[in-house]
Amino acid sequence: MRRYIIPPKKKSRGENSKNSAKDETNQRVEKINSNSEKAKLSTKIGGEPADSAEIADRTAKSATTAGSHSIFVDDSNKSKSCETEKNRISARLIDRDVVESEDGRKVTIDVYDIGIKENIKSDKIVKSRKLKFIIKYKNIIKECIDDCRDAVKEIAKITHSHPSAKEIMAKINELRGEYETPEEVPLIDYVREKYPDRLKEIERDPFAWILSRTKEIVGYDRLKLLTFLSLVSTRMERVMGMSRIHLMLVGTSGVGKSSTVKSVLKYADDIIIPATRITQNALGYLNINTFDGYILFIEQLDRQSINYLREAMTEERICTIVTERAVDENGNERLVTRQRCIEGQPAIITTSVADNIDVDKEQILNRLLKVYVKTDPSIEDKVWRSILNRTKVEISPVDALVFKAWLLTRPGHATIPKDVEDAVINFMKKLKEYTREPLNRTVEVARNLIIVTAIMRGRTEATLEDWQFVAENFQLDLLYNGLGLSERDVEFIEALPDDKGLKSSEVADKLRVSKQYAINVLKNLERKGLVEADKEDGKTFAWYLTPLGRQIKDLVNNVGDVIEVRNEKGELIGAVDSKFRSESDGRSNTGNAMYNDDSRTMQRGDGETNRVIEAYKFLKEHGAMSTAELTELFGNDIIEKLKAKDLVTFNIVDGVEYVNAK
Repeated sequence: MRRYIIPPKKKSRGENSKNSAKDETNQRVEKINSNSEKAKLSTKIGGEPADSAEIADRTAKSATTAGSHSIFVDDSNKSKSCETEKNRISARLIDRDVVESEDGRKVTIDVYDIGIKENIKSDKIVKSRKLKFIIKYKNIIKECIDDCRDAVKEIAKITHSHPSAKEIMAKINELRGEYETPEEVPLIDYVREKYPDRLKEIERDPFAWILSRTKEIVGYDRLKLLTFLSLVSTRMERVMGMSRIHLMLVGTSGVGKSSTVKSVLKYADDIIIPATRITQNALGYLNINTFDGYILFIEQLDRQSINYLREAMTEERICTIVTERAVDENGNERLVTRQRCIEGQPAIITTSVADNIDVDKEQILNRLLKVYVKTDPSIEDKVWRSILNRTKVEISPVDALVFKAWLLTRPGHATIPKDVEDAVINFMKKLKEYTREPLNRTVEVARNLIIVTAIMRGRTEATLEDWQFVAENFQLDLLYNGLGLSERDVEFIEALPDDKGLKSSEVADKLRVSKQYAINVLKNLERKGLVEADKEDGKTFAWYLTPLGRQIKDLVNNVGDVIEVRNEKGELIGAVDSKFRSESDGRSNTGNAMYNDDSRTMQRGDGETNRVIEAYKFLKEHGAMSTAELTELFGNDIIEKLKAKDLVTFNIVDGVEYVNAK
């Protein structure tokens, strides 16, 4: 045993002795730090690393003449890890205190400054000292940083609660409060100063940023982008009706809906409210003041959840009854109930609907964008390989911080100018040809997608580029919403051939469902005018696609087939949408186009641009032909015009040059 002397210290930090105690502490800490620096120096020049006891020894020797009381520290236990010793030497000892019991047992607490800790609190960064506490009783040493409860319990167990865990913990909390002085810094300013390049990366291309950080999920990029937009929609100002992008993911179990959504939401964990389903108790004790700025991620929608969602979307609040304990004036406890309401509207994402919910009859679900999720057969082997090689995904704290700062800089609203309005209305007019359903909800969904795309890009006014992005990436989702279809409807439509009918049992076998289930779905499609039944043998139904059903089948299967026309600068001046056609053979006209030139309009026969479109369409319909034949039909300069817009390819066969549409 080696005996060390500790500098004198007052037992109380009460008001009467506060100033003198503080002066004494400052003097003592100055000596401790001076010796701590010597310890560091001795380590740098090859000396043995000094532990806390040795620092105390040097400090004690310098204070022996002043008189002191002593405690015993056993320095025989020096088998600490190199990392622990390294951390201890790099830390700065800033205080030492003693908790003494009535019977004279003393627990020493050393306080080390080991750096700065930074925590996110809403839209601010809270900076404070990061402290390490070394708690010693005789030859027992315990260390802790953020949570000291376990270490204190172990020490108190050895002291037989003299002093008690409560007394030791109170002293640690007192020291923590004295030295952890928080400083708040705006999160946006903090990120701009510390991570400017990271912030510029997400500002430059937000979609590329999120896709590059969700590569553990192969495929499903469209779903990732929609989830990302739903997340950004939490920034939107509330307007009458739908103010967010709400998603209902539909598809077979195990296809990857939840995994894909979670891969995106992990970067905004502080604004996600996860729930298997919504219950009264969960809502009653939810620790938020508003739903604005949050995403409500529900694994399954049941009847109770739908009732709450209806209230959130129509009343922009959710109210529930909570039971609490109350104390009356006589000090008696009793249970009381009260209503608790949370204002606002969250963005809602759900991945499953209970079997007893009829999606078609629940009108509130029309406010959710139905996203059809299915595995792409062409990349199925890549999906399997990614699953086989999947490991734990570590989220970069810096990425999460940068994303939050970026989200906070997004504007709350973007106006929609007339040219974008015209493009959307044109889309809806074409869609109206295929459905008997009202399209007001679909217009709301399209509006929100356009606004969110604009504010994601930092704009306060949407452009045709924003609408073009929505149209190219999410037409299928808008079609499902506008046509009032679900993924099961589309599967049944695709199962029926164009030129003949199938019996109910044949449809059931083809889709591997029960016959009764198949009949129920087919009857629902019959009410929508998409299929019709005929009793071929007087008793057995055969189901056929109606002309409208065949058009929708063709429409869904060809989403994404857009003919783009660009000028010499590469700017988009027209997009002939072959999906919206009145005939099943694919013939169309330029009246079905969306335009993006300076005049915002382009009529038939408007000259050079119209001639290029007609030539391109002609090649698409008739296939490759010689350049001589094409120039004879559309003019000598048509080849150069098509080449400038990168719309064609060329081949030479037997010395003859042929041109073909891309």
